[in-house]
Amino acid sequence: MSNKSRRKGKLGELEFAGWLRTRFPRLTVQRNYAQSAVGGYDLTGLPGVALEIKRRKTGTQHSAAWWKQVCSAAQAESLIPMLAFRFDGKTDWSMVVPLDWVLKNPIKNPEHRYACLPAYDWAALAEDRIDEESENP
Repeated sequence: MSNKSRRKGKLGELEFAGWLRTRFPRLTVQRNYAQSAVGGYDLTGLPGVALEIKRRKTGTQHSAAWWKQVCSAAQAESLIPMLAFRFDGKTDWSMVVPLDWVLKNPIKNPEHRYACLPAYDWAALAEDRIDEESENP
């Protein structure tokens, strides 16, 4: 991976982590520094979630390889896979999440059953889930 690509990835991770911290101030969202050594996912701090962040120069939808990557990382740690992505020049982030997570069903086969939605809509759903978890530990 080139230095430019690594820098772009780091900036995307920092940007999305900052956005998450404004939406969820009581959570400690940060970059997963262990990922470069042992693999894994990009951000930590969302309970039960493996969150991968991607930016690309152009496009209209996420890459299947990105989703497969985060699904593998999540499965290795029994976490829920989630992918945040955006394309350069676009200001809005999008999310790919297991369809069963959206439907509040037990998550089965997330690599093949997923939903893509704007990050703001995802945040509203996630906020409800985080509130539910804190009320029912």
